[in-house]
Amino acid sequence: MAHWKCSKCNIDMEEVFDIALIYGEVDLPPGTGFRCPQCGVEYLDGDYVVNELASAEQMLEGK
Repeated sequence: MAHWKCSKCNIDMEEVFDIALIYGEVDLPPGTGFRCPQCGVEYLDGDYVVNELASAEQMLEGK
């Protein structure tokens, strides 16, 4: 895992697997990414976005 740092707090972010995702009015399964333990800002993992969310978006949009 790459060491991500929060740009606001300048501390190491934690890898998490419970980021809440909503697309339109649809609740999606939790996503993976990083969260700052101090301020709570969250970032989705790039591979997760490309490999999982892109296909889910296409399915939801009916493309």
